[in-house]
Amino acid sequence: MTDKTRIDDEKKSDMPKQRILLADKLGPFVETTLQQNGYEVVCDASLNDDSLREQMEKMQPNVLVVRSTKVNKQHLSASSSLSLVIRAGAGFDTIDVDSASAMGIFIANCPGKNAIAVAELALGHLINCDRRISENVQQLREGKWNKK
Repeated sequence: MTDKTRIDDEKKSDMPKQRILLADKLGPFVETTLQQNGYEVVCDASLNDDSLREQMEKMQPNVLVVRSTKVNKQHLSASSSLSLVIRAGAGFDTIDVDSASAMGIFIANCPGKNAIAVAELALGHLINCDRRISENVQQLREGKWNKK
């Protein structure tokens, strides 16, 4: 171990752990990876308006990570230590950006990370249109079998 590595490790052990609240369903590797890197992580995909605010007050996270959960001024002000809100997706439409800016809370997102899923969905819709899958499903539900 070099002196620099030892000093860096000592600095890390003196620093309080960053608390991260994952308020939406994310891949299981996210929580594990963050914990392995020394973060205190709470993952609860069931949080909504009131329960999110209560969890923010209780945990006092430094970072909040959401996907589709709406984050308003009450949520942002519930944690005095909150410094970053990350939207695991493109855009900021679910976050009260004006309130966050007024409170000095940074906002980040992850644009383009779902590009493969979007491409797969588009391809699925093309196949659906070409093969008339939706029409055939509807006819089957009506008890019709149109073998063409």
